[in-house]
Amino acid sequence: MEFDDADLPVLRQRLLAHPFVSGKLLSDDATTALFVIAIEPRPKIDDLRVVADELRTVTDEALAGTDMHGDLSGVAFFRLEIVGALERDQRILIGAGFTVSLIICLIFFRSPIYALLAGVPAGIAVLWTLGITELRGQEITVLTGVVPGLVTVLVFASSLHLMFGLKRNLVGGDAPREAIAASVREIGPACVLAAMTTAIALLSLLLVPHTLVSGFGLTAAIGTAVAFLVTITVLPALAVLLLGRRGAKESADRRLDRIFAATSAGCRRLGRGILANPGAFLAVGLLVAIGAGLLYATISPSYQYRDYLPGGSRASKVMDVVDEQFSGTEAILLHIQWPEGKPLDSSEVLAVVGEAHETLEKLPLVTKVVSLHSIETWMLEGGLKKDQILGFLEEARSPFIERMMSVDHNSALVAGYFPAVDASELVPVLDALDADLAALRAAHPDVGFVATGIAAHSARASYEMIVELNRSLLIAIGLNILLIGLVFWSLRAGLYSMLTNILPIAVAGAILHLTGAGLQFTCVVAFTIGFGIAVDNAIHILNYYRLMRSKGEAVKPALEETIATIGPALTVGCLVLVVGFGGTILSELPSLRLFGEVVIMLLATALLANLLVLPALIAFVEGRSGQTSAARQTLKGG
Repeated sequence: MEFDDADLPVLRQRLLAHPFVSGKLLSDDATTALFVIAIEPRPKIDDLRVVADELRTVTDEALAGTDMHGDLSGVAFFRLEIVGALERDQRILIGAGFTVSLIICLIFFRSPIYALLAGVPAGIAVLWTLGITELRGQEITVLTGVVPGLVTVLVFASSLHLMFGLKRNLVGGDAPREAIAASVREIGPACVLAAMTTAIALLSLLLVPHTLVSGFGLTAAIGTAVAFLVTITVLPALAVLLLGRRGAKESADRRLDRIFAATSAGCRRLGRGILANPGAFLAVGLLVAIGAGLLYATISPSYQYRDYLPGGSRASKVMDVVDEQFSGTEAILLHIQWPEGKPLDSSEVLAVVGEAHETLEKLPLVTKVVSLHSIETWMLEGGLKKDQILGFLEEARSPFIERMMSVDHNSALVAGYFPAVDASELVPVLDALDADLAALRAAHPDVGFVATGIAAHSARASYEMIVELNRSLLIAIGLNILLIGLVFWSLRAGLYSMLTNILPIAVAGAILHLTGAGLQFTCVVAFTIGFGIAVDNAIHILNYYRLMRSKGEAVKPALEETIATIGPALTVGCLVLVVGFGGTILSELPSLRLFGEVVIMLLATALLANLLVLPALIAFVEGRSGQTSAARQTLKGG
């Protein structure tokens, strides 16, 4: 077209009155235009970066010298922003977790040697994990991005138990080599079982039929195995090299540092307080578990994919503009399929599409519907006859028409647009649509109707994923209780761990319910990780308690010694884990921040449950009978 400035007002009015431009490609005030670009499905992330760079270059050149600007958005560019944020987060998680964990080791052990004993294995484990992940071709996702940080804190947590045992033995007068060997003998079995229970919890995620979750489960389980192998092999070998030399700070190792002694003394006083009235602590634990469990049972699933975008995301802001000024960024796509080989009769096709169009139009949330029916209405208003419409469209074969009709595949597409909403709001609308589609299928038995679209699919999938994750978590709980019972050869030991390890999940779920955060799938994944680590705490307590009982200690003295000895390691280990996962609070991704917050809640609650409720439960069950037999009579056979 050739036109001058005088023609612009008329052109503007014609465009704003056009049914396929107004509110779809041009805002009502004509200040914002929308360009829709189709790209290949699921491109590689590196190819997508090239496309994004080229589009930005083209846009900048086209708008140079004007007061206009352009931004890219859409699902493909969400991936770019998320992956970029995850790569930054991964560096922060590893760096912050490693640095703060070293500082904590220095504070508690007051020796750079002990800091090295924890830091070197952690560094090796992270490198191994990153290498294995790269060899497997696993992409960085919202979940797999936290695995290196998880491995770092797991190594530090396991190392702390071995180092506390090592220091106790050195203080007791053992030579370095004997102290290292005794620490591995006494604590090594608990570390093996702890790694197994955490790996089982993570491997349970493989039961979820979604690659995002199952891929994370396998990657994290491999990382857990690597963390254990490096800890149990590298740390003792490094300890022999650093501590095994004659005169290697023997005098310093023969006295407890003040922080070390104060922590142990505090745990001993705590143990005496619990054992003085175990029934009260057990009753409080049971009441909290029941009350929190009821709240957890009533929590509603929640999902919106924009929750996984970085804070301040340009792509997300563009989507907000499209939601506000256009018909919405989300769409329910209703695919209509006629039998193969059946000629598309104009009246029948347009009638079926018209019914489908009206079905979407009456749904809540839907603000605009675009289909062949829209084109039909527009063409009839323009003077074209009804029997000419399909022939005209088949001949035109324009990209715009091909979004609504495929002559080659005997199909049509009806799109209902709406602003972004949470899955909890969209699922009831989809349920209503299913009922309406049943009526359409009954009226047209030879025609197929399928509702799809990213928003619809992700809303359904998120609910299904959360259900599957809850199921896998239950399986992990059952398997770990069974494993503990088998290892300790005691049904009672397995049952002891059940209450104290379900309690943190119930409490975290109750907090999510009370804060209105909803049950997102990253929360359930966090439950799985938190449960695996919580089981580790119970294992170390049960293992040392069995050791004390095997030496002839009575129930309450054995429990008091267990809390005084294992309590400091659990406390410092929990602190390391909290600080390590606390790095997620610095993430730009809201979902990752929520993930870290849930894990921290679980870790803190698990520490309290295992230090307060577990000893109270054992004392209440075993202490009343005044048993003084060895552990084979106490933790054997239930």
